[in-house]
Amino acid sequence: MENLLILIFWLLLIILLYFILGIDIKEIKRSVKGNKINELVNKFPENEQICKEMLKIINNEKVNVKVNENSKDKTSLYIVLSDTIFIANIKDIFTRIQTIAHECIHSIQSKRMLIFNFLFTNIYNLYFIITLIFTILGIFKNALLQNIILTILGLIIYIVRAYLETDAMIRAKYLAKDYMEETNICTKEEIEKIISEYDKVNKIGIPAYNYLLFIRLFIKPIIYTIVCFIKYCIVK
Repeated sequence: MENLLILIFWLLLIILLYFILGIDIKEIKRSVKGNKINELVNKFPENEQICKEMLKIINNEKVNVKVNENSKDKTSLYIVLSDTIFIANIKDIFTRIQTIAHECIHSIQSKRMLIFNFLFTNIYNLYFIITLIFTILGIFKNALLQNIILTILGLIIYIVRAYLETDAMIRAKYLAKDYMEETNICTKEEIEKIISEYDKVNKIGIPAYNYLLFIRLFIKPIIYTIVCFIKYCIVK
């Protein structure tokens, strides 16, 4: 009964947050694809050159920049341990300048927080696997205690990562604008059009990202609760 109540709580919380934040994933996809602003952004250089020029603007040229040639991989990321920005092979998408700026901002964020996020996330994942196995084997008998621990660990990671990502998403727009103004490739009016579209995407995207991050982190307590519930039913 206890596991069932916990499961219901998590599901209700996820549904409640969905409606409170007004998440609309389809709207995000529609705003990014097929946008007329793509034609303006296509005037700018290749992604690697954009990234290096942005790093010069923020005085952080020591960062390594690598481009992922795999067209199917659309994920760009900054790896703090190797101080490297990996840029996805993204083309014909007007958000690519802001996406690159996002990773550049990560490269100048607190290294302590970035390393903590990396290490603590891996500890959380490892603890989840161990807890799951030990509970199934009957070594861990207090399911509520393990659920509380998983929730606390997830909450710590969520706070740190949400701060890092939200900070990068907000500041990326301004770095993208500074870069576009320095290049003189587009007129001021064209740059304002691009930034206006970034504002629209961010207004939807920032809450959506934090919601999806919440689900990704707290899916572990939910899975653990389901396993405990199934195990309880089998044993009973």
